Amino acid sequence: MRANDANVLALSRVHAVRPQWRGVVAACDAVRLPDFTLLHAGPPFDDPRKPSVPVRSSAVLCCLYEGWAKDEAQAERLIEQGDVRLECAQAYGVVTPLAAVVSPRTMLVEVADANDPTARAWSLLGSGAGPQIRFGSRDVRILERMKWRDAVLAPALDEALARGPVDLLALARAGLDDGDDLHARTTGATAALRALLASRLDHGEVDAMLAQTPLFFLTLWMAGCALMLSAAASDGQSASTLVVALAGNGERVGIRLAGAPSRWVTAAAHAPEGPRSDPQQQTAAALLTGDSGVIDAAGFGAQALAFAPESAQAFETYLPAGWRDRQARIHTGPHPAFDGLPGVLDAARVVREGIAPLAAIAMIGADGHAGLLGRGLYAAPPELFARALTRLSGDAV
Repeated sequence: MRANDANVLALSRVHAVRPQWRGVVAACDAVRLPDFTLLHAGPPFDDPRKPSVPVRSSAVLCCLYEGWAKDEAQAERLIEQGDVRLECAQAYGVVTPLAAVVSPRTMLVEVADANDPTARAWSLLGSGAGPQIRFGSRDVRILERMKWRDAVLAPALDEALARGPVDLLALARAGLDDGDDLHARTTGATAALRALLASRLDHGEVDAMLAQTPLFFLTLWMAGCALMLSAAASDGQSASTLVVALAGNGERVGIRLAGAPSRWVTAAAHAPEGPRSDPQQQTAAALLTGDSGVIDAAGFGAQALAFAPESAQAFETYLPAGWRDRQARIHTGPHPAFDGLPGVLDAARVVREGIAPLAAIAMIGADGHAGLLGRGLYAAPPELFARALTRLSGDAV
């Protein structure tokens, strides 16, 4: 099958998916994550015993949280000796934000396709505003937030979801109408989610968290986009050039194509650039870290900035000339539910146009201590997509 025909078929499968938030499940149950195993964003590490610094900081905290280590020094040794294994989250159907790692007790949001409940994807359950495991720091306050997330927030939300799943496409549409890009800003979508849950929740603390956490919808939408894009890869069409993953592990940036969904093609990563929350903060930003580029690959995030004036203004000095028109040229036509937006990122179009795809991935400190530095934009190198196409065409020979 020719690439164009394969892409048309793959895209039709993407558009057929109806992602629904169905539950909150511990990773040990959701994806059978064994003890002494942690999941990280992006492609696999060259040496998982030596992960990028922010990911290592999050891994140390998870070792403490799971009770595998009594202090940071012991946690470091477990990682360096390989007694605690770091594995690629996407190999388990999980997408995790920034430097967040997933341990067996970590509560995940479960998103399923209303048309095929066996098709599922997972992402991290947010824990509210303030210090978070995804920022890649060693702030011990994160441990208390994780306990609250898993012991208080997760049961309350799971009980609310027992009254019926939540349609993510409708919430995303509400967010876009309110000025969200659905990556750097999810304020409107989170507000719509909070309003929907109001009649199901009788928990003031959880409602207050949703009110104070405008990015809560982010990980739900990560899982939703991952689920939709995974459908492009489920038809076995080896010629499809649609991009189903764009992610970084803090060392390398990687993509996967629908025609070869199990294969990562990688390159050395660089750091996102963008406005800092504290302009006086001089800590270097980490190299690209996180799975959330799946949102931008699906046609949102940096591709939706024309519909998100607040985000576009924040990124104004970091956006390339002609970005409104140029980015749309490397994506397919729009999703039927999101008319006007670009569709799925297409590696063949990237190579043909020579345009670097953008992703709105935040900046975190490279030192593993500073945490969140600010919003970020990442431009993926077109040569990465060229290499992926070369390998894909080699498979077809």
